[in-house]
This record gives sequence, structure tokens and C-alpha cells, in this order.
Amino acid sequence: MEDMPTKGEYSAVNIWEKASLTFPSPISGEVEKLILANSSRLHVPAKKVFHVPGDALNGVYYIVDGRTRHYMVAMDGTEKTLYTLTAGWFFGETPCSLHEPTGLYSMAEQDTTIAVIPPEVYNRLMDESKAFRDAILTSYSRKMQILRHEVENLTFNSCKDRLKRLLCSVADTSTLVDGKWYNLKVHYTQYEISTIVGGARVTVTKLLNELCAEGFLRILNRRIQVSQASYLQVARWLEEHRY
Repeated sequence: MEDMPTKGEYSAVNIWEKASLTFPSPISGEVEKLILANSSRLHVPAKKVFHVPGDALNGVYYIVDGRTRHYMVAMDGTEKTLYTLTAGWFFGETPCSLHEPTGLYSMAEQDTTIAVIPPEVYNRLMDESKAFRDAILTSYSRKMQILRHEVENLTFNSCKDRLKRLLCSVADTSTLVDGKWYNLKVHYTQYEISTIVGGARVTVTKLLNELCAEGFLRILNRRIQVSQASYLQVARWLEEHRY
């Protein structure tokens, strides 16, 4: 019988699923209808950077469909991804509330449709609709939790460990391939991985080769697969340490 993850192990790795923010944020149909009725649409083609630091946002943004990446760039050009958001997530709450320009780059990773809620409408909905207010606070709180985990991750974990956790966080545990491998739910390029884990691309390439040699992962047709045994090891460590 296969050694399957326990409920606790799934819960532990689910923290890292939230950390990658590549999965839809649950939001009620009632709230989405309210948002769509009180907003304009912004359609952004894939790979387009639609905001840069210093831009004044037109309100609070709600992702109807697609995927966006929000990141910072150092003086030497190094990028660091803060989070990747999909359908159901808000962004721009902080600049809107503080009446300040954004400090991040925002790029559409796929063709993306965004509902733009004007500031005055956003404030009215926050006052009048508890469901809308709860959705905003939940989205904001989750992102703050993610950033706390990111600080902890960068401070206490090596680049190799961060890479392991990222890959396990997006492992598709619903199906075993060849009896021992999990596909990933999200396809990352090596450059994207480097911006998420906070390492140079050459370092990520070296670490992927090391993990491949160690049996942690394999690469087939340029797609990464994580071994079930490796996934369980990471999951159990997270569960034991109550991450």
C-alpha cells in the first residue's frame, strides 16, 4: 500500500500553497456580483507590466480571471516576487487606503481581466457591505500572513530548503505518475523560481540539478516532478514543527 499523506501533512503543506498564492481565493458569488456591478474592466494581455513603482492606482483591483505577479526590483536588476495572484484575489488595498502610489511592479502572467473599484466606491462598499468588507480583510490578512512566512523563510531557511518547499507547495497530490512522482500544479520557468525563492538563476539551476541527483525531483519534457517520498518528508517536517 502506498504511504499516503495524512490530513495533518496536507494541512502543513497547504500553508505553502497559500504562500505561493497561485490558487483561487474563495469568494462568494454574492460578493463577486457586487464587485462586478460597481467596477470597470481592465483587460491586460499576458506578459504586460501594467503598473510600476510610483504609479497612482485607480482604486482597488479584483482579479476576475487570469493571473498577476507582483514584485520588486533591486538596483542591480534582481527581481523578488512577493506574490502571484489568481481569480478571486484583491490587490491595491494598501495604496488606496493610504492614498499613496504603489511600490510594486505588477505584471499579467496570463491574459487577465481585472475589475477596478474606484476609491469612492470602495469606501462606500466597505461602509455598507459586511460581506465585501470581510472579503477585503480576508484577502489583505492572507497576504500579510504570506509576507510574514516569507520573512521567516528567507531568514531561517537556505535557498535549497526554500526551493524544496516551493516545489512541494504546488505538487499535485491527486495523481501519482509511474507510482512515485507528483506533477506540479503550476509550471515555473527557472527564472520565475529564482524570483520566488530569492536566489540567482545560476544558483537555482545548480540546486535543481542537485535535487535531481538526490532523487527529490525529476525533469521530464522540461517539466518538474516531485517524488512522493520527498513530498512526505517535507510535509512531516512542517507538521512536526507546526509551521
